[in-house]
Amino acid sequence: MRTCLGLSAPFLFAASVVLMATPASGGAQSAGAMQSSPPDTGASFTSDMRLLDGRLLRLIRENLERSGHSFYALALYVADTVGPPVVYEYRMDADPLMNDPQGIADVLRGVARRHQTKPPAARTVGIIVDSIDGPLNKAVGGSFGPPYKRVAITELEDRSGRCRRIERDYHFAKDPPGDGRDAEKEFGHIVFGDARVARCQPRRYWPIETATTTPTKPRLAAPIVRQLFISSLDNYFTVVGRFSGALTVFDDSMVVKFDSLIATRRLPNDQQQIKLDSIRVGIGVGSDTVWSPVDDSKALVIDRELPKGEVIERKNVRFVIQHERRAADDDSWIVVTFHITVNRDGDSTALTTATTYAHSRRRVLASDK
Repeated sequence: MRTCLGLSAPFLFAASVVLMATPASGGAQSAGAMQSSPPDTGASFTSDMRLLDGRLLRLIRENLERSGHSFYALALYVADTVGPPVVYEYRMDADPLMNDPQGIADVLRGVARRHQTKPPAARTVGIIVDSIDGPLNKAVGGSFGPPYKRVAITELEDRSGRCRRIERDYHFAKDPPGDGRDAEKEFGHIVFGDARVARCQPRRYWPIETATTTPTKPRLAAPIVRQLFISSLDNYFTVVGRFSGALTVFDDSMVVKFDSLIATRRLPNDQQQIKLDSIRVGIGVGSDTVWSPVDDSKALVIDRELPKGEVIERKNVRFVIQHERRAADDDSWIVVTFHITVNRDGDSTALTTATTYAHSRRRVLASDK
């Protein structure tokens, strides 16, 4: 009869032990606020899953080659932190019967579930359990012991509910005489068979309210098309302008077409030398007092000196803003940014770059207007 085994006695205490705090080799990716996942084909793995799978195999190999017996069970997780992936180990916080596979598995999984309320929570969990087709107390001696069938069973799960079960047959192989292997490996070395990968039912380690879900993107029933007029001529900025044309808003972009665009300088006591480098158009986000432009278009290059009182004008200018529609767009606005170079003292070696702005009214992007 096959016996699934649990965690060995020295590990029976509650703790999280860091195993790795640097990027792993072999394709592990940096864990920024967002990680890209392959399509869920039932056999695909995220970079976190590949990392945990490799780390678990390495740990059980070391355990088996030292003991010649069983690795019982191990549980690791990738912490949900920014930066290179960090792997920790879950430790048992109860003492189940050592020959009770379900008891041991339940304790490990219970630790994983309870841990999600404490930082750093996990974003991917991996548990590996030994399965031996024979009595545990006789599965000793490594390559010199009974040739029972052995299977390492791994479960990998991430916060999105993606779950993988991996089964690998393994056995102890005798070391050739005089091959120079580590003297501690007196029981032989471990050889793993091919991995059998299948989709599995998630264990749901994370509370439902914190599980990762993909928010529904707002969709427009039809493109928004409206007239657009922007002027900063009454503002006390170094460079001001006036823009008139039309705005078209799509789900994934915006097109601003100005029939007329002018830039000028109107401050009476401004003696600086100013060059208008370029003009961009973006989306204003924030409040009335703290805001910034985002998703700026490509620059319309001007590259011209702009003496006080002179006017630079362009006709039929088109700007494209690459932007995915968001719910917050209803309260946003269009911003024109002038990129300028300032020479305050007439010294060409002391140039300063700066920006000034002109913007539309708020809610010009709203879908309900």
